[in-house]
Amino acid sequence: MNHLFLVILALLPICLQAQTPDSVKTAPPADSLVFAKPDSLVPVPVPKARPVLSGNGRISGSLVDGGLNKPVEFATVALYDPLTNKPIGGTTSDEQGKFTINNVAPGTYRVVASFMGYETKTLENVLITSGSPPILLGVISMRTDSRTLNEVVVTGEKALIEDKDDRLVYNAEKDLTNTGGTAIDVLKKVPLLTIDPDGTVQLKGSSSIKVLVNGKPSSIMARSIGEALQMIPAELIKSVEVITAPSAKYDSEGTAGVINIITKSRLQGMTGGLTGTLGTRRNNLGGNFNLKRDKLSITAFGGENWTNSYGSSSNVRQNLRSGQVASIIAQSNVFTNQGRSTFGSFSLDYDLDSTNRIGVDANFGGDNRNTFSTRDTRQSVDTVKAFRRYTDSQNRNSNMDLNVNYTKTFKRSADQEYTFLAQYNQNDGQSGYVLNQFVLPENGLINYREQNRNINQQNELTIQTDYAHPFSTKKQRLLEVGSKLIRRDVSSDYHLENAPDGSLNFREDPRRANVFNYQQSIWSTYASFRMRTDNRWGFSVGGRYEKTMINADFRSTSTKFNDDYNNFLPNVSVSKRFGKEQRVRLNYSQRIQRPSIAFLNPYVNSVDPKNIQSGNPFLDPELAHSVEASFSTFLKNGTTVNLMVFGRQTNNAIERITTVDSSGISNSTYRNIARNSTYGTNLFGAVKPTKGWNVSGSIGVNYNILNSPALQTSNRNWSYQMNINTSVQLPKNYSVQANGSYTSRRIQLQGQSSGFYYYGFSARKEIKPQNITVTATFENPFREYNIINAQQRTATFISDGTNFTVIRNIRLTLNWRFGKMSATPNREKKKIANDDKKAE
Repeated sequence: MNHLFLVILALLPICLQAQTPDSVKTAPPADSLVFAKPDSLVPVPVPKARPVLSGNGRISGSLVDGGLNKPVEFATVALYDPLTNKPIGGTTSDEQGKFTINNVAPGTYRVVASFMGYETKTLENVLITSGSPPILLGVISMRTDSRTLNEVVVTGEKALIEDKDDRLVYNAEKDLTNTGGTAIDVLKKVPLLTIDPDGTVQLKGSSSIKVLVNGKPSSIMARSIGEALQMIPAELIKSVEVITAPSAKYDSEGTAGVINIITKSRLQGMTGGLTGTLGTRRNNLGGNFNLKRDKLSITAFGGENWTNSYGSSSNVRQNLRSGQVASIIAQSNVFTNQGRSTFGSFSLDYDLDSTNRIGVDANFGGDNRNTFSTRDTRQSVDTVKAFRRYTDSQNRNSNMDLNVNYTKTFKRSADQEYTFLAQYNQNDGQSGYVLNQFVLPENGLINYREQNRNINQQNELTIQTDYAHPFSTKKQRLLEVGSKLIRRDVSSDYHLENAPDGSLNFREDPRRANVFNYQQSIWSTYASFRMRTDNRWGFSVGGRYEKTMINADFRSTSTKFNDDYNNFLPNVSVSKRFGKEQRVRLNYSQRIQRPSIAFLNPYVNSVDPKNIQSGNPFLDPELAHSVEASFSTFLKNGTTVNLMVFGRQTNNAIERITTVDSSGISNSTYRNIARNSTYGTNLFGAVKPTKGWNVSGSIGVNYNILNSPALQTSNRNWSYQMNINTSVQLPKNYSVQANGSYTSRRIQLQGQSSGFYYYGFSARKEIKPQNITVTATFENPFREYNIINAQQRTATFISDGTNFTVIRNIRLTLNWRFGKMSATPNREKKKIANDDKKAE
């Protein structure tokens, strides 16, 4: 609890500065971005948020980009007196480009709309009479400004954390400690998320999540989320969105919610950069290029990572018989792991005209990982049996994603839109190992050899279509409907050879072959309706119907099965905004999590003969009910507070179950035997004590209940996690930052593991004339290993273990940027979003 007390003290300044502001102005989203300014353009004075006139009239309308037919957000709309030519009132447009000027007295006015990068739009002779109905100006089209430009620097600071209608957004590009790291380092600092030392991502205490990149899945995520996140450099990440209550438009997989990693946006003009990092455990080199010319946009990035890690573990298991210790198995392991991964992406978008766009994305990646381990095993019954195994493993994986999209917008409304998307993913893997066993004490003679090869492939085809139809601009009523088909094919060919006498005379062991073909098809359709009222109430209701069809042939175990099931998954959301500063929201949703092939494959893995693992092809999906209430407020001096309370119950929960037989061998598999519940709260706060100094942090407290009537086993505990982040901007373009986190112990159905903590420091120097940035980062500099203690308590065994994983890392990053950006806004690009398998 000492850690809890320290974070409460760290968050205290946030609470002390909480006060209601007179008004809140929206800062520009860019930080020191170079925009263009026309020589002859006279800037329109920004009016105060409240009109100076007193009356009952109202003027409303919406601003739309005339070329892209998209809303113009946060533009200034000024109300002028034509006699004095002075602004007497006004407002700014919202996220949909809509604006309303209230309390206008009778008279004739001029309405002027302006925004950087657009030609000023003026509407003359807007007449307000006594008792007249609201004046509806309709859709006002704004044209981009193409005149000769002089350079001007617009400085503004986007908040590190933003609270939007249905998600929390962590702006990773604002956090300098991410420089030179990977997506794992970025996610460690995102509110509501917890990253285990092995790379497992949890949202609100659950690892049942969906991880997307730019709103769509990636084939590397299908194999291992943890390894995939290690392949994405932090420099490419713009922001991370955490969606705890997704609407019906999203796939219903991921019982805890959705994490969407947004890479750096496509910039206008020509820009690019090169980044290189040297570190004690990780090195990388990469670059990016962006080009926007008229109707054509091209974006490309790529690079390579090199990683190395090492660690050790030890475990003692007491095997029980009738409650008494029948035998003891003690194991210790030392490993080193070296990896190299490549990544790349190419994107091309073309505007056929003002309402039609086509685009193509191609992404690729590869992973090459070598692991060498030494494992000692000692078993005592009446006599001690001991042996040592040297294992050299190699894993090769390559992945490719191809995405084609078409978007049609309508001039009737910027919100009316039709999209068609198709995506093909492929992941190819090859792996193998060589194992030599010696009797202890080691005498140089090998008494057993083993080697294997495994070729696996996963192909996935997705076709999706969506349509959004606005019913009323005034009431902001929108209906969204769509349908999607996913076809997934997985195959594996695993063969093993051994030499029980320790010779080089290998023979194939057919009992340990693993050959299978697995097909899964998911067809879904959804409808979602949302609206906002004039008094700032928001309502959303929707439902998603999904049909799942499975056909599997595990040839090596002679196991065939077909399965299909149907699910209807509703969700409801109600919110209320109080001005621009406060919001209250309540959500209910039902979600599903299908088991992936790693859970379903019945192959018996006996690489460690004392600890055998297998999957279960007859698993059912998990179904979860989730309720969430949240309150957000934005106060003076950049202070933000977000409080969330939630409850989640998962039925048919999939849990790993381990038993020990009479010979002292443990067998682990998966079963739908638990009902898991989590109730918790999360408090996030951010504050600027002084100019240039930012402090943010969060603390979450959960009560976890794991219950299995089938095993007559239950486990429950209180858990908490916290993080804090602070940065200071110093003179002469220097800045420093520090962050830390702590996660308390976690429970499983049959045991628990200890908590862990992380801290880091970073310093940066910007050399602006040359557009060069140098960043030094120190992660956990005062300790080499992260130490996790784990224990299991069952009727057939008692197990205690300790894992040591290297965590200290020091790295130096050099970044060079070139090119300039213009003020022409991007047109949003639609992408497929599905990543629906429960991962290990």
